[in-house]
Amino acid sequence: MADVPGPSGVKTTKNEEKDTKLEDAIDFYSEHFDPLVTLYSNQVKLPKPNAKPFDNLAMWNSHYRRGETKKVEKKSKDQPLPQRRWLPHQLPIPSKKQTRKEKNIFTRMDDAQGPLSLLRKYMQEKTPIKVITRNDKGVRGYCTGVLIAFDKHWNLALTGVVEVWRRPAKSKYTVLLDKDVESEEVPPRPHPISPPVIEKKKISKNVIECRQTVSQMIMRGEHVVLIHAVLGNT
Repeated sequence: MADVPGPSGVKTTKNEEKDTKLEDAIDFYSEHFDPLVTLYSNQVKLPKPNAKPFDNLAMWNSHYRRGETKKVEKKSKDQPLPQRRWLPHQLPIPSKKQTRKEKNIFTRMDDAQGPLSLLRKYMQEKTPIKVITRNDKGVRGYCTGVLIAFDKHWNLALTGVVEVWRRPAKSKYTVLLDKDVESEEVPPRPHPISPPVIEKKKISKNVIECRQTVSQMIMRGEHVVLIHAVLGNT
């Protein structure tokens, strides 16, 4: 192969010229750097072999910008943290733990307001009251007694109750008692039912007035029509 004189008079071969051009093409800092030749060449020498590879320019740009930001030095644990200077009117107000008030039937009776407060007065003074009762058709009768407990649904607990009501002379309803049950299959109860004595008084041909005395009674609020105090002989 023929020798070719170089610019300084030194003779170089064509292979050396090709090698020189290739080195310039794959040199990242050279003016003759050729990216396409660098991609296909196996003689590329990376400036930083341990550099982190990126998938695209956006990832490199993000990493590059992040490196420009100043890193905040972590404070040691022994160094005391700065405390904010509070003004007297900015200081936190000490709070007391609120104790939840227990609620039951007795506390609710004490807190009753409106018409229920009148029931509380009758209960505390043990004033006899008269309760007008109803059935599915209209007014059934009334009950008199002393109130011992109530709730917001007008359910009443009474003691010393005298119940008076009216019913038709020919009633279809009967009460089954233990005395009426005489069967070997159903054994008698140890304490048979002993209902109060019912006094009957005929008001008209088809109406009978019944009266009975009960020591204690619980009346549902849906049967209450009217409540008023019994004062003196009224």
